[in-house]
Amino acid sequence: MKSVLMAAAGLLVAAHAQAADPVKLFANDAVPPKAWRDGTQTKGYVVDATREAFRRAGVELSLEAAPFKRAYAQGEAGEGWLTGIFKTPDREKVFLFSEPVGSDEVILVTLRGKEFAFDKPEDLKGKRIGYQDGASYGSFFVEAQKHFQGDPDSNPRQRLQKLMAGRLDAAMINPGEAALAYHMKALEEPLDKVSVLPKRVAVEPNYIVVARSQAQAAAPVLEKVNSALKAMAADGTLEKIMETYRR
Repeated sequence: MKSVLMAAAGLLVAAHAQAADPVKLFANDAVPPKAWRDGTQTKGYVVDATREAFRRAGVELSLEAAPFKRAYAQGEAGEGWLTGIFKTPDREKVFLFSEPVGSDEVILVTLRGKEFAFDKPEDLKGKRIGYQDGASYGSFFVEAQKHFQGDPDSNPRQRLQKLMAGRLDAAMINPGEAALAYHMKALEEPLDKVSVLPKRVAVEPNYIVVARSQAQAAAPVLEKVNSALKAMAADGTLEKIMETYRR
């Protein structure tokens, strides 16, 4: 009997340790002010909001910034959660989505003096457009991809450098004009060297996601995180976090 009790106690301890394992989560390492790596730190409004949601949910979090394409592949394979993700029909087949954790807009940037009419996907026909490798910015972007010549990369500064060298007709930058200003400053280039076209490629909520293959283990955690995100939206926390990064 004693050995049975000891074995049962051991199982309970192991189960508790397993339940206490932190959730591994990836954020993009190169889309400031939304998410980026700054030395050894991961920063950004979607990062701060995600951390706060997990804190309120009482779930320990292990957050890592990584290149988007690698992070997305690991998330897709069930090797970690992701944050700062747009929702598309194809992604909904693969992932469970949280309540919104933030929002951002995707802008189309040209060289000043090289602007062109842009209002619908067909307007990009024949254009060479730079964008984040592996990204999908919603249904408008998916439709637009049928028309433009894509030039994907892993870094928005590289994208802007190609634009200024005349190798692109336009560059997609997110999240919004704050990100553009941040990258142009880092490149030591004047902001008036480029133009932002009025039409936005996307103005989309961002989400925390986890692969459907992990649904059994992840669903209880996601439920707690969703409750926290709803409360953060209601009490103004999400907007306060966003405002911090607009300054």
